[in-house]
Amino acid sequence: MPTVLWSQRSSVWWRLSGVTGNPANWLHLPATELPFVHAQPNQISRGSVDYDRVSRVVYWSQSAPADASNSWWSLGAQPIIDAVSWKSTSVMQFLSSWHVGGLAVDWFTGNVYVTETEDQLIAVARYDIHDDNMYRVIISSALERPTTIAIDPYLG
Repeated sequence: MPTVLWSQRSSVWWRLSGVTGNPANWLHLPATELPFVHAQPNQISRGSVDYDRVSRVVYWSQSAPADASNSWWSLGAQPIIDAVSWKSTSVMQFLSSWHVGGLAVDWFTGNVYVTETEDQLIAVARYDIHDDNMYRVIISSALERPTTIAIDPYLG
């Protein structure tokens, strides 16, 4: 599984990419020999990304392609092995129509913390609860367009 994971963009596609293995083994390697893995390129914009090491699920924020007739936003999630091996398992989507700025996964609890830039709030949700309203706003005041977020899983 990837040790480092990121969202990557070209002029026509987005994809998740990563490097596997022990970072200590990468130091002596030229970039062309690094053990890269890549998800299948897609026109859906992929922004923030995080990984739940316990459930082995990768999460990302996503939005409609720039040329789409209607815009939409949500979170996507997929088992990491399927994402980087180009398997066509379905992508779980939740928090539809949220403008997600950032996300962070608490791998102790399975909770996903998100910043929502339009309504200016921070909420916690879970992908495995199949109810669009299954989230809880934890901060909704004194925020101005929150973007990224980080959490401490030990204090979760």
